[in-house]
Amino acid sequence: MMKKNYLYLLFLIIVIACGTSKKAGLDAAPVASYKHDASTIHPEFTVFHASDDITELHYKISSKELLYTRPDGINFSSNLLISYRLFSNFDSKEVIDSSSVRLVDLNNDNSSKFLIGKMDVRAVTPRSYYLRITITDLNRNISVSNGIEIDKISDLNRQNFLVKSKVDDSPLFHNYFKSNEQLVINYKAKIAVTLFVRYYNRDFPLAAPPFSVANPAPFQYKADSLFTIQLDQNGSANFSSAKKGFYHFQLDTTKRIGLTLYNFSETFPEIKKAEDLVPSLRFITSKQEYDELTASATPKAAVEKFWLNCTGNQDRAKEIIRKYYNREKDANLFFTSYLEGWKTDRGMIYLIYGAPNVIYRTAYAETWTYGEENNINSLSYSFSKVDNPFTDNDYTLERSAVYKQNWGIAVDIWRQGRTYLQD
Repeated sequence: MMKKNYLYLLFLIIVIACGTSKKAGLDAAPVASYKHDASTIHPEFTVFHASDDITELHYKISSKELLYTRPDGINFSSNLLISYRLFSNFDSKEVIDSSSVRLVDLNNDNSSKFLIGKMDVRAVTPRSYYLRITITDLNRNISVSNGIEIDKISDLNRQNFLVKSKVDDSPLFHNYFKSNEQLVINYKAKIAVTLFVRYYNRDFPLAAPPFSVANPAPFQYKADSLFTIQLDQNGSANFSSAKKGFYHFQLDTTKRIGLTLYNFSETFPEIKKAEDLVPSLRFITSKQEYDELTASATPKAAVEKFWLNCTGNQDRAKEIIRKYYNREKDANLFFTSYLEGWKTDRGMIYLIYGAPNVIYRTAYAETWTYGEENNINSLSYSFSKVDNPFTDNDYTLERSAVYKQNWGIAVDIWRQGRTYLQD
């Protein structure tokens, strides 16, 4: 197995940098999809308001998704162009700020690593923005775009904190951590101040089927426990915990905004433990089947038996198990909010149907289409963004009884040992 290295790039060559306003359309590059395949790039980003005038855009790119060539006939190197454009909002076409960097990484030993770096974005308080980032692999001539809402209206929200690994000093590009993982929490202002931490240990139900009437209970904001941590004179504090649940860090407890981190399981986002194999099967099992699975003293054997009964063949059972739990892992990577990704509305649809053929995004919603766009026989699901103080990745499905028949068909396909869409 190739050794993974977490590196900051050794050198950056700035190609373009401009700060003047101008008119521009949105990127021609395709928006990053919800599908892990070899044909595209899946960068990760996090933003940090380093000051009232500067927001840092941190990025992380896997070398396994890049093409390394030998332009000089000797050294293997990648050739990336990372650019951003800053708009006043999602629908605006007037560029407030823009910049680009060209990144070259030497990798003669074909090691597996992450290329990590940052760019400064000129965004001033107190305003909100929309940041559009495009990454182009110049060796493959492919591009992918992502968008991030920038909120500089308040000094208290999550974007004023940068969480790093204490081990390698690299930013945390997701909102979850593992038990006893050593983290450093950095606040925008370099001041010694107390952080108030609300700890929640809640067992949330998984998403209801798309055809059902869902009436979720309102969230109870009263924390299960409270404690504090002290930021030092540099605005930093160490943090780790072995307790499962989520932690809401606040400077002002009279408001609900702040930084939230989650501890789901030892192996999250992957599904490796036997007891973790059962819960997501609730989407495709009857209540009796699910009760038998959860009651089994040997969950791994019970799950294998379930899939063997579906496929009738051990090799096919292994393949369908691989596909099902790979989808669950991807749902965790893409859709985790205050819930594990597979438990969310988008995660449920993704798990059963796979990655949509077409994704249409607005500032407050996503619409997924399975099949051809504007085809009457295609299936579409719409999700609305939820204003959630713990996460900006919470979307709710617009449920309808019209989905019942197709949902039943998709579930039956899984129960026949096949996937609704080929992975």
